[in-house]
Amino acid sequence: RWLSTGGVSEKKIGFIGLGQMGSRMAANLIKAGRSLVVFDANPVSVDAAVALGAEKADGVKDVAEACDAIVTMLPASKQVEEVYLDSKMGLLENANPNTLFIDCTTLDPSVAVSVSSMSTAKGHTMVDAPVSGGVGGAEAATLSFMVGGSSDGFDRSKELLTLMGRNIVHCGDAGKGQVAKICNNLVLAITMIGLNEGYNLALTHGMDPDTISNIFNTSSAQCWSSGYVGVPGTKDYDNGFQVALMAKDLGLATKAAEEAGVRLPLGASAAAMYDEMKKDPVVALKDFSYVLEHLKGMNGSK
Repeated sequence: RWLSTGGVSEKKIGFIGLGQMGSRMAANLIKAGRSLVVFDANPVSVDAAVALGAEKADGVKDVAEACDAIVTMLPASKQVEEVYLDSKMGLLENANPNTLFIDCTTLDPSVAVSVSSMSTAKGHTMVDAPVSGGVGGAEAATLSFMVGGSSDGFDRSKELLTLMGRNIVHCGDAGKGQVAKICNNLVLAITMIGLNEGYNLALTHGMDPDTISNIFNTSSAQCWSSGYVGVPGTKDYDNGFQVALMAKDLGLATKAAEEAGVRLPLGASAAAMYDEMKKDPVVALKDFSYVLEHLKGMNGSK
């Protein structure tokens, strides 16, 4: 599905993965005057990027052959391994010498290390650069990038990353960007649940939503999540960081913790809650702050 054939002209910047985040990141590169060659499994997403000025590739192989720097923003570890490692159509097999790969996918740190090692063995430079900042940050080019890789890789990637984000941090060697990202989202999930437990309790006791929101946002409960949610019950749940994606990231954090022998008492509870929420296919696509509605649904239960 992600692999195909065809041909594109001159060497340019490649972008593979044009979902909610990737499409906006690619658009910012185009706005900055960069020539992009794009591919996605969804042709509608490709057409939208072409309408902005990108050039269409017929598959991953075409992107590899046409570009000297390639950004990927894929759903998960499985797609990263497919796109990079396929023995015939993959990026590593078909890339130009010393290609720069910037993988912005959030994935298992061990997979990031493995793919980076294979990239180095092929004579390329690769960094893992997962993002924080959500769809709004992708739109406004204010994302934070947590970068894992060599100092040379970080220096080479920074020029492109600064066109898509504001805060570019070198976290260490390969895989460390992923470690930073899953730890960040672990904390984010816990604080989002804690915030909405407080909101649920306050609202159930009859407090005015605006009043409790104002208190939380000007007192010690203030956090990124409280600003993101705003007044409880007014959030647009149909746009944002999906429940299913948070569940995925918490699964990665849980796996990393198990491998390191680290206990996550609150993290395990958060992971269980988001896993439960994603079982409903409608809820799975809601913004992860939908946890407020989930908690309301638990009221009265023991």
